[in-house]
Amino acid sequence: MLFFYATSVAQRMLRERSLMPPKVKFSKEAIIGTALQLVREQGMSSLTARALAEKLGATPRVIFGQFANMAELQAEVIVAAEMVVVEYIRKALDDEKPFRSVGVAYILFASKEPQLFQLLFQNPSKEPIRRFQDFLPMKDYSYQLVLDSIVADYPLTVEGAGRLYQHLFIYSHGMASMVASGIYQFSMEEVIGLLTEVCQSLIKEMVGKK
Repeated sequence: MLFFYATSVAQRMLRERSLMPPKVKFSKEAIIGTALQLVREQGMSSLTARALAEKLGATPRVIFGQFANMAELQAEVIVAAEMVVVEYIRKALDDEKPFRSVGVAYILFASKEPQLFQLLFQNPSKEPIRRFQDFLPMKDYSYQLVLDSIVADYPLTVEGAGRLYQHLFIYSHGMASMVASGIYQFSMEEVIGLLTEVCQSLIKEMVGKK
């Protein structure tokens, strides 16, 4: 009698277990992290459900259990890529010469993460940018931190700091684009030397106009 009871309980537990939804093997964060790594290695065009599933060691069903579609996942990957840039910039802001170091960090990011640089800074913006002064606040999550650092170190208004940062960004972006596209790999000595000259000239010009 006891044997039949135990068998009945076991069968019931198996039935209940079969009706339970499958456990989530991969969290949203894990999928985003793996997708970001795939983009880092091969670019955004490589981010397909099949390629990502293969990298996860799973099936595409796992991905679509967490995301409605690939567009939703791609948007999350872009945010994750932006956070990588933020980390570079925030480390630069702790440097002895933070304004110059921000430009160096930007070029270093292009060198270390060329695919992410191209994704973030060499693709058309989904939102039209009608004035260049609107570009940095839209694209740079560390924008206000950079302005605060400039105002703290130099006798400039927030508006003046914004113009100064625009000039540095334009110059740094040109160098970073050359690095990311493989046209020329600046040495760190070249980067620091060129940005030091530019920063000194810009600061002298803008502070002198006050």
